[in-house]
Amino acid sequence: MKKLTLFLALTMALCGVAYAETIEGTVAGVDLAGSALKISKTDAATGITEELSISVNDTTAYAGDVTALDELVEGDEVKLEAEKDEATGSWVAKSVEVPVAPELAEEAPEAAPAAPEAPEAE
Repeated sequence: MKKLTLFLALTMALCGVAYAETIEGTVAGVDLAGSALKISKTDAATGITEELSISVNDTTAYAGDVTALDELVEGDEVKLEAEKDEATGSWVAKSVEVPVAPELAEEAPEAAPAAPEAPEAE
């Protein structure tokens, strides 16, 4: 049993341990060439603002007002699900969401009424 525990501990140490976190903040920059974005977030408890660099990849999902990294702009409010690798300290986004603006999120306008049917020819 001790050998198994030691093996698992060494494997985790060598591979790095990743954990997921929800991050909400403001886009502080977008690096299209590096497939990354910088997020500025303020800790509600301490009031300390920090800037995180978060990578995106082909499996990153987009929701809300964006469908790709190149649609994000500085100042966008975002909500991300990201994993942090403790061994390297790097973040990778699993999902990026820019909430839909309230005026756009309201009920869609009703569809125009259907055109009346043409009278049948006699």
